[in-house]
Amino acid sequence: MRMGLGLAIRLLALHRTGVLIVTSAEVDSPPVLDSEVSRMIVSLRERFEGVRRDVMQRVCGRLGNLSSEQKNTIESLTHNIIEKVLEGPMAMLKNACPSDQTVFVLETVRRIFNLGT
Repeated sequence: MRMGLGLAIRLLALHRTGVLIVTSAEVDSPPVLDSEVSRMIVSLRERFEGVRRDVMQRVCGRLGNLSSEQKNTIESLTHNIIEKVLEGPMAMLKNACPSDQTVFVLETVRRIFNLGT
């Protein structure tokens, strides 16, 4: 059985720009499995962790000899920044899981963070 795609989108006009932003959508589609949301969360964390490691390597190389305490402080700082940045997307993904907006949220996160398919 093929399901039709019914799309209802609310748009928000930005003040004085005329630009429209999609704020939500409802899509008639097969339910998305929790495993798809879980895979997206893992992909998002892996992407950010990879960026964090690359930056850490470059910065620590420029800083020269750091003590273990200094390295741990930098590791903790960068890890905490990543966690704060990911709070919103992670909450959106976890909350979307039981809703009709799961497909829309997954696709939006995939596109924003260039996660591929």
